[in-house]
Amino acid sequence: MRLRSLILLAGFVLGTGAGCDAPKPAAKPPVAAVASELQFHLDKAQPKLATVKLWIGAKEVDAEMCLTRTQIATGLMFRPGIQGDECMLFVFPQAQSVAFYMKNVGFDIDAAYMDSKGVIQQIVRLKKQDVTPVPSTSNDVQFVLETAPGWFEKNGIGVGAVVKTPRRSLREEFGLN
Repeated sequence: MRLRSLILLAGFVLGTGAGCDAPKPAAKPPVAAVASELQFHLDKAQPKLATVKLWIGAKEVDAEMCLTRTQIATGLMFRPGIQGDECMLFVFPQAQSVAFYMKNVGFDIDAAYMDSKGVIQQIVRLKKQDVTPVPSTSNDVQFVLETAPGWFEKNGIGVGAVVKTPRRSLREEFGLN
């Protein structure tokens, strides 16, 4: 599973501050080569990222946007925590299956795996420092929203809720197909 987790990134990205695996490529390079070539995350907390206003049902939040390979790979790594309505949105260029994990993250989070329409397909609890990937049940995940643990439940948001910006869908906001 460890080698698979490292190899899966070759298609796009490895690790988010909560780690993410992308679809598996056909060839399997040696473990040493994979480990040295696929580390895209920073070795410290990334500065606060640009935000986007999101609506999830009647709830409004400002989410930091992870758009680049390094931003996605680093995510919440090395940060002291996530509080209240703080959240981080991971945007992938295409829908795919994902698997997030908690490398270098010292606190639990909840993550919503969303399809290309911004519909929440699955909400998972990610445990601090757990590097075991938690895979999506869908291969149509284009966005992931990370929040403080229990945030979705506390706000009455579950599977089927739609996440969008004030004026348009996530796909339209980020110019995705």
